[in-house]
Amino acid sequence: MTAQQAGIADYRVLGMNGRQLHVFRDPAGDAYATHLTLAESATVSPLAAPAAAVRVADLLP
Repeated sequence: MTAQQAGIADYRVLGMNGRQLHVFRDPAGDAYATHLTLAESATVSPLAAPAAAVRVADLLP
């Protein structure tokens, strides 16, 4: 079962080499309709807690 099929609405992948965060949202079939690529200087909020902002830099080693 894929993340999309499981209904995971907010899926994230850290790109260590590019120091980026890839955020996938809006599951649609076998893919996600939305793919955001965020730089180290950006912030992101989970869909479940939109008031909680996390800096991408804080997620990276």
